[in-house]
Amino acid sequence: MELTIQLEDNADISFIKKLLSQIKGIKSVDVSEEDKTYSWDEIENSEYFGKVMEQSREQINNGEYIEHSEELMNSIFRKK
Repeated sequence: MELTIQLEDNADISFIKKLLSQIKGIKSVDVSEEDKTYSWDEIENSEYFGKVMEQSREQINNGEYIEHSEELMNSIFRKK
């Protein structure tokens, strides 16, 4: 059986995990952020974003990219 608890952003997660793990019948306590939305600043400042941007720069410098027609780009972004 599973129990879902939604926490506020400023919740003391380590304290809550410790508290819940002491209750009889609780096998494990897992924390996930599946529904969390990240601000652009959080994304831009993440380690993963930096790695992806560096990989993209390297691919462009090595000629590893595909050019698309203006017509295709306009159809994707619904520009008339």
